[in-house]
Amino acid sequence: MEESRSRQATGKVTAVLTALAREGGEGRRLLDLARETGIARPTVHRILSELAEAGFVEQRPSRRYGLGPALYVLGLGAPSPVRDPDAVREIARDLARRTGDTVYVAIRRLDGVHYLFRADGAYPVRADLVEVGETVPLGATYAGIALLAGHGPEAVEARLRAHHALRRTMRLPGPDLDTLRTAVSRQLVQVREYGYCFDRDSVMPGVSGMAAPVPTASGEPYLAVTLSAVTDRLPTSRVRELAPLLTAAAAAMSRATT
Repeated sequence: MEESRSRQATGKVTAVLTALAREGGEGRRLLDLARETGIARPTVHRILSELAEAGFVEQRPSRRYGLGPALYVLGLGAPSPVRDPDAVREIARDLARRTGDTVYVAIRRLDGVHYLFRADGAYPVRADLVEVGETVPLGATYAGIALLAGHGPEAVEARLRAHHALRRTMRLPGPDLDTLRTAVSRQLVQVREYGYCFDRDSVMPGVSGMAAPVPTASGEPYLAVTLSAVTDRLPTSRVRELAPLLTAAAAAMSRATT
């Protein structure tokens, strides 16, 4: 009986932390956490209070709750979730060989995506969007958009606004916020329905891309694979041909991660 209670308590703590992590830096209201986790509001409040004492949770000036800095220290000691990076790299290379286009593999990092690998296909004109080792905001690239599919509307909106503000600050080309919002909303529906997204010119003029989140056992993707090409290379008919290759590569990468 005692073991069963302990397991239930651990499950509730895990559910609360997972719900907080899903929304990133914006934080969550107590009411929203109780509704999402299905845990009684007083119990959620008690869990948050205890986690706050340990530094694993903090309450923001907005009175929303977010993950605390003590979790960052724990994360430094965690192993990489990519169990077999060589296998992931080879899957990316095989996809580039089969399609002729540029393949990227990116991993979620806080409110951005960090690019781990790149493989170039044989097609002579390449779509160079980002460099390996670069981290960009969620929503700024096709990989980030694919990983946004599991987020709520408030979190998506916050990340799109942050991305748009960054573009304006850096004077980078790109669509206005309303156009970006419409394009990303369309792609999020695609990911949820088909397992991948596709668009033209919404990330960078003249560049089209397809991206698929890599499935995980927990249901929270943190890795994405992207096919990127100049727009003329990705008409709708070819997108349909490449979609099974892309999603198959994502499934293969899933087996090489934890």
